[in-house]
Amino acid sequence: TVRLGMAGYAVATETAPGQSIYFEHGQHATSICGAIGSAAASARLLGLGAEGCAHAMAVSASMASGIIEANRTGGTVKRLHCGWAAQAGVTAAMLVREGITGAPTALEGRFGLFQALLRDEWRREPVVADLGKRWEMEDVFVKPYPANHFTHAGIDAALELRSRGVKPEEINSARLLVATATVRTIGEPLAVKQSPETGYQAQFSGPFAVAAALHGGGGLGLALEDFSDERANDPQMRSLMSRITVEGSPLCDSIYPHQFPAILEVTTADGTTHRSEVLANRGGPKNPLSATEMRAKFQTNAVGLVGEEGAQRVVDLVEDLAQAPSDSGAVAAMFAACTAAVLGQTS
Repeated sequence: TVRLGMAGYAVATETAPGQSIYFEHGQHATSICGAIGSAAASARLLGLGAEGCAHAMAVSASMASGIIEANRTGGTVKRLHCGWAAQAGVTAAMLVREGITGAPTALEGRFGLFQALLRDEWRREPVVADLGKRWEMEDVFVKPYPANHFTHAGIDAALELRSRGVKPEEINSARLLVATATVRTIGEPLAVKQSPETGYQAQFSGPFAVAAALHGGGGLGLALEDFSDERANDPQMRSLMSRITVEGSPLCDSIYPHQFPAILEVTTADGTTHRSEVLANRGGPKNPLSATEMRAKFQTNAVGLVGEEGAQRVVDLVEDLAQAPSDSGAVAAMFAACTAAVLGQTS
């Protein structure tokens, strides 16, 4: 089961070596490429062999979808994207098992997925270069905060200024400098980003992310409860957000898309300017989360669903996975633990 997950993860990341190109066209690479990866893992799980796996990936290419307009103007549909990718991949593999076939060049063909979505910007070489030798999944980032990834470096910069004694009530103005390509997601329209109406909209707001971090939050710095409707409409938060702008930075442009950097400049009432640069994202290969931080992130997110005991049970099972008689048995045990915890909370 672990190998299946790794295979699916690898296929998904290998088909998205130029994720920024998808985003430039308003497409959600996670949802699109995730469907291909899910199909590969599901086909292997069903024992379809190499040919069946290829057909499943090809069939899933007709199901792969996802746009990111909700990042800019609202709507909660993006929360379905990862689940949809998983469902599309599983469905594709099951259809292949029953005899459905896919085009052999469904990915790279003239009317294949890459050409249909990326047009002339797609390049074959990055996909096949070092295939089987170097794995894109080694460079995958783990998000420490439940918000759009483009806000994370700004959050870390704000947390750093908070640790240096900068107080929200003393701030006259603040500039969040990021890669120009990310401004449209977390900084435009500025009036909307400075006054998100819901917690979900706040997850795509640079001003909210900075303001929330300056006020201090839970989890690894900010947790899911910090992105509530109430917090988004809190008068103190609204006041601070109105003083925060989001702008492009040549330095950040030179680093993006390999990192999503940010520079935060804050001017306080006494005229002092405080500056913090975060050029390598927390949770990335250059600044990975520790095992303790990964555990804390999972437990913070899981407790609300399965309770502390259920979350700890899953942690224990994962940490003992290498010693488990069979990984499928361990996964079944994790599923049983979560199910029992949920039923216990709702009974």
